[in-house]
Amino acid sequence: MVKVGLFDKLKKSDTQRKALPSLKEKVKEEPSEVELVPVEEDKLVKEIIKPKVTYIKKVSISTYADLKNVSEEISAGNIVIADLTPLESKPELLTKVAEQLRMTAETFGWDIAKLCKNESKVIITPPNIRIFRE
Repeated sequence: MVKVGLFDKLKKSDTQRKALPSLKEKVKEEPSEVELVPVEEDKLVKEIIKPKVTYIKKVSISTYADLKNVSEEISAGNIVIADLTPLESKPELLTKVAEQLRMTAETFGWDIAKLCKNESKVIITPPNIRIFRE
């Protein structure tokens, strides 16, 4: 009785291997019409496939001028944690800045949410990132 291993059946016989021309022979027979430049192609592929980096940045807001920094960061595709604590001593300005952030987020399709109940910090995300709310 001859024992046959599990992978013995999967092996191809020598006659089957010789019948199929090898890939190397085909490449040698057919001259290529296109010249390949592997180094430049590799660099190009790496640039095309290179993933975009998204940062989470903290921006302290103490005046209306700081809203421009938030807008620039979100437009660049970054996530912003806006710290509004410097405005807590000026409740009317805090309310106006928070409302301005909310309206800007609605206009541009950003998502905005308060981070904590006790602190004046909000998170703002670009349109392709959504905040999950329970």
